[in-house]
Amino acid sequence: MSVKVAVRVRPFNSRERDMNAKMCIAMDKKSGQTIITHPETGEEKKFTFDFSYWSFDGCEQDEKGTYVATGDRYASQRMVIYF
Repeated sequence: MSVKVAVRVRPFNSRERDMNAKMCIAMDKKSGQTIITHPETGEEKKFTFDFSYWSFDGCEQDEKGTYVATGDRYASQRMVIYF
């Protein structure tokens, strides 16, 4: 049996928005890498996971309150569950 590791970038919560937090995570679809950039120094750390999901932006809420993808890289909860 092997262990699979997944990461998911979520939208900022209200506390993070109030603090004017800056996005420091990027996901490169081509290489499959997740890149963390230090907000002050610009130093990058690169990681590779079995699955990387981007849910920070690229969606809108529908009339039922469900988030629906508006861009091709947005990973919905349904997408995450089925992978």
